[in-house]
Amino acid sequence: MNFEEGLKQNGLKITPQRVAILKEIQRRGHATIEEIYEDILKEYPSISLATIYKNIISLCEADLVKEVKVSLQKQRYEINCGEHAHIVCTECGKLEDIEFGMESFYHNAMITRYIQPSFVSMTIYGKCNQCLKE
Repeated sequence: MNFEEGLKQNGLKITPQRVAILKEIQRRGHATIEEIYEDILKEYPSISLATIYKNIISLCEADLVKEVKVSLQKQRYEINCGEHAHIVCTECGKLEDIEFGMESFYHNAMITRYIQPSFVSMTIYGKCNQCLKE
C-alpha cells in the first residue's frame, strides 16, 4: 500500500508521524497503541502518546486502519486490507488473519435476516500450532 497516496486520497495531511504509524502497523500486522508508540518513539523522540491516539482515530475514520477487538486483550490496529477473520491463540495470545469466503456470510444474512451487512467481524479462538507442540 502506498501510504502517502492513501492519506492524500482520504483528505489527510501527509505527515512523517502518520506515515511512521502506518508503516509500524504494517510491519507488526496487528499492533496496540502502546506498541506503536514505543517503536515510533525511537525515531521521533518528541512524539506524544496523545499524538499517536489522535492519528490512529483519524486513520480509522479514513478507513486506512481498522480496530481489532479481541476478548481479554487490548485493542489492536491493522492496515485495512478488506474483509477477513482473525484467529487468536488462547495460550500465547498470538493474533493472525485468516482469509475465507465472506460472500457466503453476506448472502446468508441478506436472505435469512433481510439485512444488508456493512461488515463482518469474526474471531476464532484456539491453540496455535506452536502452543500445541509445547
